[in-house]
Amino acid sequence: MKAMNGQMNRRSALRTVVFTSVCAGVCGVGPGRWFVSRVRAGETALFRMGFDDFPQLKESYGSVRLRVPGIPSSSNYIVVTRMPGNQFYAVSALCTHKGVAVNPFKKGVGLRCAAHGSQFDANGKVVKGPARSSLKSFAAAYNGRDAVGVKFPNVGYSVATELVGADAGGRVKLEFETLSGMDYSVQVRGTVNGGDSAPAKFALTPEGGLTETRVSGTGNTVSLYIAPTREAGFITILRQ
Repeated sequence: MKAMNGQMNRRSALRTVVFTSVCAGVCGVGPGRWFVSRVRAGETALFRMGFDDFPQLKESYGSVRLRVPGIPSSSNYIVVTRMPGNQFYAVSALCTHKGVAVNPFKKGVGLRCAAHGSQFDANGKVVKGPARSSLKSFAAAYNGRDAVGVKFPNVGYSVATELVGADAGGRVKLEFETLSGMDYSVQVRGTVNGGDSAPAKFALTPEGGLTETRVSGTGNTVSLYIAPTREAGFITILRQ
């Protein structure tokens, strides 16, 4: 992947990963946990959700709500649900009544908006008002074994499930090989290409202070720890 915004001279993007928060069951204010995966080139955004990373989808009626970074805001908040017979549905998480997020699917309740009580089937069809129209749906394809892919056409990148690492304390672990004599830094942005980006401060240990902005390569593997300040986005490791 090319350096973002044609960044200057010797600076190049070594790796880009996408991060998003995941909620299962009744969702609170904060994120349930961080899910992090690598970004690859492609015409359609295929968000591949492995069941080891999303264990709720291993069983019928399992459901998760999450944001998919890089997708237009009208479509990036989704709920993915597994129903009997290996039927998978991916729909917008935004209630069509007032735009409040619905909770993940619950048997006997469906997808319910806690704000005004609207309820929907797993496929997004209205069951109970005040909402009058169905939730927007996305193609969801089960591979027959251990993953389901949700497709977002015409966005220019794809995401494959390859967990980089995240801990319960809200930090994301980035691990990569370095070259001696090269410096490495981290930037965070809301979209995979274009838009504003900002340098991210990181720690060199899981509990260390988030004070570092650059680390020198030694020819060995380096681990960095950052604390995302937004619910979803892209992290790029820059080498210079």
